[in-house]
Amino acid sequence: MGLLAVLMIVACQRVPEEPKVIHACAEAPAGRACAMCFAADGVIYLAGGRVQNGSYPGTMLCYDTENDRWSETATIPLTPRVNGTVCTTEQGVFMGLGFAGGSVHMDSTYLRDWWKFEPGTGTWTQLANYPAKQTAAAVSWYDGQKVWVACGFNGYTQEVWQYDIATDCWKKAGEESPIRVMSAVAAKCDGRYFIGTGFHNISHSYWYEWFEDGHWEKRSSVPGKGRHNAACSATDKAVWVIGGWHYGDSLTTGFYYDDILRYSPTDDQWTLCGTIPCGVTENGVACAVGKRVYFGLGEDKNGQLHREWYYIED
Repeated sequence: MGLLAVLMIVACQRVPEEPKVIHACAEAPAGRACAMCFAADGVIYLAGGRVQNGSYPGTMLCYDTENDRWSETATIPLTPRVNGTVCTTEQGVFMGLGFAGGSVHMDSTYLRDWWKFEPGTGTWTQLANYPAKQTAAAVSWYDGQKVWVACGFNGYTQEVWQYDIATDCWKKAGEESPIRVMSAVAAKCDGRYFIGTGFHNISHSYWYEWFEDGHWEKRSSVPGKGRHNAACSATDKAVWVIGGWHYGDSLTTGFYYDDILRYSPTDDQWTLCGTIPCGVTENGVACAVGKRVYFGLGEDKNGQLHREWYYIED
């Protein structure tokens, strides 16, 4: 879609430009879409996802940020899946949920398992299952004590669930999410929590801040006509939202994004920082390591998977 098209889409919102240098990294050994992505000790992991032939691999791709090198793990104990959720904490990396493939109308294809992975030892521990049925394309975040999960799909929901790490127990939050969508994004930035975008009938531009007392406050909408299946991560200064798909509405036929957006919590401001070099992308991943935001993989508008991998210095 190119920078000119992006500027035309966001012009009515007067989104300022802040061009960033995009650095190309080593390409991944194979493309993956709809994967879970997290970092530990300078290594970025991609778990789950879908490869070009449509199958779901049972391994993790690993990217060594220091040496710009990819590798692949042995098979992991998680059932292969797409659109799971992952959350990094001091106690380990918590992940699970997602969709196992097959009929979207069967509850059994929506996975409720929940795991802790300890990167230092490679240990996997299965934990209490997620209580709700809406498990595909959920978002999660960590408040220092509990993991929170919202916006999954198997039928739409506004429920928010909290997982108590100390007791291995789930509890429904008292306050529901203000958005009832799937394929949203969420990130923690400088001790603050943000959730937005997503799909329900059309693609949305929602952007909300969540507070630890459970309430939500609306913030400046994500530029564009709405999107879902975007990649998202955050440094300690900003949240980054990259690419995605606009499904469409009564006035459009839908399109895919190649924009790279930066959100500053300090002034509630979005800026356009460039475009994805390999073109329009949905179902990609992003992961911050220090001041760098790494992003890539995913797929184009024709379902061709990307292997490209990049970073930006924030």
